[in-house]
Amino acid sequence: MMSHSKETISIILTAYNRAHTVGRAIDSVLSQTYQDLELIVVDDGSSDNTQSKLELYQDERIRIISHSENRGVTEAKNTGLDQIRGTWFTFLDSDDEMVPEALERMISVPDQVDEKINAITCNCFDTSTGEFSGKGLNANQFLSSVDVARKCTGEFWGLTKTELLGVDRFNEKLPGFEDTLWFKINERACRYYLHEGLRIYHTEGEDMITKNLKTGSFSILNRQAFIHRILKEETHYLRTLKIHNPKRFLARVVQGIATAQATGDKDTAQNYRQLSRSDGGLAGEVISWLFFVGGKPMGQFVFHAVNMAKSMRLKANR
Repeated sequence: MMSHSKETISIILTAYNRAHTVGRAIDSVLSQTYQDLELIVVDDGSSDNTQSKLELYQDERIRIISHSENRGVTEAKNTGLDQIRGTWFTFLDSDDEMVPEALERMISVPDQVDEKINAITCNCFDTSTGEFSGKGLNANQFLSSVDVARKCTGEFWGLTKTELLGVDRFNEKLPGFEDTLWFKINERACRYYLHEGLRIYHTEGEDMITKNLKTGSFSILNRQAFIHRILKEETHYLRTLKIHNPKRFLARVVQGIATAQATGDKDTAQNYRQLSRSDGGLAGEVISWLFFVGGKPMGQFVFHAVNMAKSMRLKANR
């Protein structure tokens, strides 16, 4: 049996104006009991003293890549993915931490359970609740791509064999929709879930993404319309949801139609209607209702529809 204990793990850490937390994240990586690692830090155009904090570290396992301007977390993650040298890779947010034995626990799973395992999922401790942030799993187990789509909600973490990535990357036009990549990887992976909290997920306070959303309902609406116009091109993602998590799929369709109609994009609205056509039942009723109401300027209707879709998605994820 081949041992995985000497294989290099690449950790990708993206940072934007995180001078106050990035040191804590880096220290947690360097304090790992498993030391065969490289840390790829992508400074995404920070305007605070994040860069000077990074320059304090002289460890040869750290590589710092700096964007000249802020490009967004999705593009920053892709920059990191392009620099991977390790056999395995993972991500760490610049305001989070790994527990000291995190990498060692995960890298040992193939040796202890099955050498065919090439992706390991674990849970996270949510600092605001004191509970695991990932929901739907309660014991060590193998995870199929169907299991992930149907059961898993919330924040999980893990380790992935680099060979599973191939040429695929995150869609940089869809920040926040990382599942569009992970669903593809899951189709190729032999994944195992370790029911342990190996990452500390800091959720206190308001993050920058939340702050940036508070720019008025008009810009939020147009942003949502743009996202759903791009999302309809992610056919593998939508097909996976439609087959294995129809309620979550319907929530996406409702949001897509509502935002498209509110911004006058009839083609996108029609595309989403066609996506749901074969579902019938509740899907057909909801979509028909949206089209009946959607022939006129909808005002607050759109936000009620989007909120309804979010509520449906939350219920589907329970």
